[in-house]
Amino acid sequence: MAKKVLVTGATGLIGRELIEPLLESGFDVYAITIDDFVPSKNITWIKGNLFDENFIKETFDTVKPEYLLNMAWATTGDYLKSDINYRFLNAGINLLTHFKDNGGKRVVYAGTCFEYKFKDHPLKETDELDANKSVYTFCKNKLHEVSEYFCKMNGISFGYGRIFYVYGRNEDKTRLTGMILDKLSHNQEVIIKSGSLIKDYMYSKDIAGAFVKFLDSNIEGTVNICTGEPISIKEFALEIEHSMQKSGLIKFQDEISNQPPVIIGDNFKLLNEVKYKNKYSLKEALKEILE
Repeated sequence: MAKKVLVTGATGLIGRELIEPLLESGFDVYAITIDDFVPSKNITWIKGNLFDENFIKETFDTVKPEYLLNMAWATTGDYLKSDINYRFLNAGINLLTHFKDNGGKRVVYAGTCFEYKFKDHPLKETDELDANKSVYTFCKNKLHEVSEYFCKMNGISFGYGRIFYVYGRNEDKTRLTGMILDKLSHNQEVIIKSGSLIKDYMYSKDIAGAFVKFLDSNIEGTVNICTGEPISIKEFALEIEHSMQKSGLIKFQDEISNQPPVIIGDNFKLLNEVKYKNKYSLKEALKEILE
C-alpha cells in the first residue's frame, strides 16, 4: 500500500518541489492549500485554511494520514516580527493533536538555521541556540520543542529539518535571488550592499528532496538541511549574472552589515544518516531556473 502523507505549504517555494520526490518515493500525497490549484490525478489537493481548527479536524478525520510533513510558514514581508508567527505556532501544534487522534506515525517539521547562535564555523545540530532574536525564530523553536515532546509522549516518530538559505524557481522578487533575476531580466542595475557575507545556499529542489528522504527514514531529532559549502553573496550574484549572459549590471558596495559574516551548516547528518546527497550544482540549478 502507498504511504499516505498530508503536506502543508505545498504551493510555496520549497513545497511545490515536494510533490515529485514524494510520488517517486511511493507516497500517496494529500496537500492542504489556501491557494487556487490545478487538479491532478497524482495528488489530492484539499483547499482550506491552516488556521481553521474545524477544517483541520475534518481533514485529518477524513484522510487519516500515516505521515505528516509540515512546511507551511510565512517567509516574505515583515515576517521576522509579524504576529502571524504565533498563528503558525498554534496551527503546528493543532496539526499534531489531530494527527495523533487518527493514528499518525511519522512527522517531519521545517525549521530554520536562524534558531542557532551564529559562529564563524559550520553550525552543527548540537550547537547552542539563540532563538529569541525574533518572533519568527522564537515561534519556530517553540514549535520544535513542543512538537518533539508531544511526539515523544505519544509514540510518534519526529524529525525537524533546519533550512539554511534557499533559492528556486519563481522566487519572490523581495528575496535576493528573485530580485537579481528580475532586475537582470530587464537589464536593470543591481546594487549589492554586503557582498562579502558568506552563506550556505541550497536549491529548493534539493531541499525538497532532502525533506522527502528524511520523512521516509527513521531518523529522529534535528537535521540541518544545507550544502555545507560556503559561498559569498558576491560570488552567488555573479554566478547568476554569468548564467543570464549579462555583464556589468551588478554593483557591489562594501557596507558594514549587521548580519553575521558567516552562516554555514554542517551537513554530516544529512549525508551520513539521512543519506541525501545534493543532485544540483549552483550552475545546474540556475540553468534549470532560467529555462
